[in-house]
Amino acid sequence: MASIEPTLREVVRAIEPPSAQKDAASRSYNHLRNLIDRRAFGERIVDSYLSGSYRRNTAISPIRDIDVIFVIDPRCWPAAMLGFAEKPNPSTVLKSFARVLRDEYKTSSTFSQARSLRLELTHVHIDCVPAVEIPGSDIVWIGSRRDDSWTKSSPKRHHAALTAANAANDKLLVPLVKLLKHWNSGLPGPAHLRSFVIETLAVTLFSQVRMSSLEDGVVLFFDFIASFDGEADHRWPSKYGVAMDFWNEMVVPDSAETGLNVATGVDSDRRKSFIQRAVQSRDRLKKAFGARSNETAVDHVLAALRCGQ
Repeated sequence: MASIEPTLREVVRAIEPPSAQKDAASRSYNHLRNLIDRRAFGERIVDSYLSGSYRRNTAISPIRDIDVIFVIDPRCWPAAMLGFAEKPNPSTVLKSFARVLRDEYKTSSTFSQARSLRLELTHVHIDCVPAVEIPGSDIVWIGSRRDDSWTKSSPKRHHAALTAANAANDKLLVPLVKLLKHWNSGLPGPAHLRSFVIETLAVTLFSQVRMSSLEDGVVLFFDFIASFDGEADHRWPSKYGVAMDFWNEMVVPDSAETGLNVATGVDSDRRKSFIQRAVQSRDRLKKAFGARSNETAVDHVLAALRCGQ
């Protein structure tokens, strides 16, 4: 049986963001925070911290964007200040951020997204996410300008869940997540999922199941997905809260334990295509294990990871 571990580790090295990219992203965040601090607007900010895949070290090259959580004092906006509401409208908060950033970054594009304000720099995009803390908790409220509602989230818990599962799996989970994101990025549009869904699936699975190597982990992940189409090689005693059944919407529980489904909006056609691609990749890896030469094994591994390209 051929070992594909060296090939998988080589792929991880190839998709790892260079130090220069990481350093540039960090400098851009610090510069942004300093600009806000020196203005009166900075008094409205209680705290700020990096979030997302960059913070969790699961980003792959190139680093296209970084997420920054800005914990605001809700009393600094009229609705809450006057006692009409506990929190201001998210759209109002985002407009405030937009005015500040457009004033400070006159040559950069800035536009509102559903839950953040995106600052487009030449080398990286910064998604500024206003949040309201829940006192005594590591959960925050994240607002949406689409309907001016607030939803619970916890970037800190996402990081903690990944860190715990990574430690339990001898630090193999972080590189595995990068491999899976690389695989997902190569899927055709109708099969592609948001990278955070992929990461949450991996954290959910490997919080309960242990892998002994990257090759073990990637096969287990694909086989777990295959189990939702009755194509599993292993006997899975549990679905760990994940659902991809024909009669249900796709469900991937939030690892922050907020009760939210991070896979909301994935339709049945996308779900089916995603499962089919996972089955194909698992089967190609099985061919790699049975290859008679190292060269053939490498070809099968690379084909499995770029399934659909």
